[in-house]
Amino acid sequence: MPQELSAGPVTLLQLLRNEREYVSPLFQRRYVWTSKQIEQLWKDVDEILEGRESARFLGALVLEVKSSGVAFQPDSSWIVDGQQRMTTLYVSLLEIARLAEAGGDSDLAASIFRQYIFNQDGAHQNRPKLTPTLPDYRQFNGLFDGLSGVSPRLKPAFGDEVGSLSVAYRHIAREVKRRVFHEKAYSPELARLVSSALLQRLKFVQINLGDAEDPHQVFDSLNAQGVRLENKDLIRNIVFQRLADAPGDAEALYNGQWLPFEQELGARLDDYFFPFALIAKPSATKSTLLATLRDRWSALEPSEILADLKGYVPAFLALVEADESRVARYESDAVKLAVRRLQRMNSPSSVLPFSMRLLRGYENGEIDEASAEGSLRLIESFLVRRAVAGFEPTGLHALFKDLWSETKGKPELVVATIDRSATIQFPRDEQFAEDVRTKPLYGRRLARYVLAEYERGLLGGDPFPEIDLTIDHVMPQTLTTVWKGVVSQDDHEALKDTWANLVPLSGAANSEKGQMSWDDARAYFQSETVFKTTKRLAQANDTWDADAIRARADSLAQWAVQRWPRSMS
Repeated sequence: MPQELSAGPVTLLQLLRNEREYVSPLFQRRYVWTSKQIEQLWKDVDEILEGRESARFLGALVLEVKSSGVAFQPDSSWIVDGQQRMTTLYVSLLEIARLAEAGGDSDLAASIFRQYIFNQDGAHQNRPKLTPTLPDYRQFNGLFDGLSGVSPRLKPAFGDEVGSLSVAYRHIAREVKRRVFHEKAYSPELARLVSSALLQRLKFVQINLGDAEDPHQVFDSLNAQGVRLENKDLIRNIVFQRLADAPGDAEALYNGQWLPFEQELGARLDDYFFPFALIAKPSATKSTLLATLRDRWSALEPSEILADLKGYVPAFLALVEADESRVARYESDAVKLAVRRLQRMNSPSSVLPFSMRLLRGYENGEIDEASAEGSLRLIESFLVRRAVAGFEPTGLHALFKDLWSETKGKPELVVATIDRSATIQFPRDEQFAEDVRTKPLYGRRLARYVLAEYERGLLGGDPFPEIDLTIDHVMPQTLTTVWKGVVSQDDHEALKDTWANLVPLSGAANSEKGQMSWDDARAYFQSETVFKTTKRLAQANDTWDADAIRARADSLAQWAVQRWPRSMS
């Protein structure tokens, strides 16, 4: 008969008695509970032990029954949700049995082992009734070390020897010992009291999924409703659900391909999936990310899915990591420089789908060097010109998600496509020059980048200590008495935060310079700063008044229009 969706309250005793097997499937996240969650669980137990509550509900336990009523086999279920609580309670019972065994209470130890920890029939005798997700096997197996009354039959060790589960076990062991020991000795009465509370007074709402429910979709929806899972957990679900009946193949794929994929991306793993999905389907949203990837991979084998996932990793890391080795893979020095610039400016994530696809196209020969370099430079120019104009880097998602399909990486089409937008401006040369002269640059997201690139231009691209670059106002932000005789109130307000009044200084020099007069600041700039921009300004200007600032603004505007062009022709 088809399995129907069912739900109802259930105790740990009902879950673990008889021949049962609860498996955290391959798509599940690892055990992640810390002392915070463990302590809260034991506070719930204390409410029962101290008589303030007769029972405590621990939330939902979502199961998918994989087999039931088969001769000589335990009933088997996947834990779709509730793995963390179920594992913590199972380990707590295991620790009570361990302490009972060590304390000479062999009856209680044997009862817990036989009824709630291990199965007893045939080929499954002494196999644990709970199995963690694959990467936690080794830590889980270690929990059974030192038992004398039973010889557990465990799955082959896999994963790290030390991790969240092994650390949590030590905390759980301390919590259990506090409650079953009295005056530093094991108490059979307390051990039975605590065991009964765990088994009979803690309740779940057990939800058994029917044949019409997809456990992976349920897993996804639980995440959307606030269970703190990451995209990597959900995408691992999509990959490894296809190997649920082939654990050996799953282990080989996990160890040989998935783990290296995770490790290469490191902390940026979750940031990778959305631009990847947008490359696959520009209409994808964060809420449809998983459905988009599931459809893309519907006909692929797990190893083919991983090969597809890895395809854009080199481009992604080149664009987001300040690591020269990531950029070195590109043969063209011009392309390398264009990539470095987008990385240095910390370009918004909205540009990633286009930039990643462009670099992939350059590597596989779809576009030539001139197109790749030209399009990347135009993206940089677009972002800088908009920043100087005061446009925030928001609202660009709709543009960049379709930009590859619209342009195929051709620079002239990049500009034409942007210009067709009714809401997104790519300032033209005249407007950009005027913005450089008159718009405040200080406080803009790209202000530091703009000053750093001007410094690089003076140095011919040579490296400099950008990491310590801060922005100094030559004419101070506050119109002090000494400056009131140099500029008017109106000129001060109009010019103080414009690029022409800003120079790079080290953090220490900036603090020391403060609100100096021009004569003092000029001498300080020439003797203390390492930045050529600042030294040159001091050498070239006997005075620093509104006329001097406007003259420098004209020079900067002319340079900026050439440095960040609007056309590659």
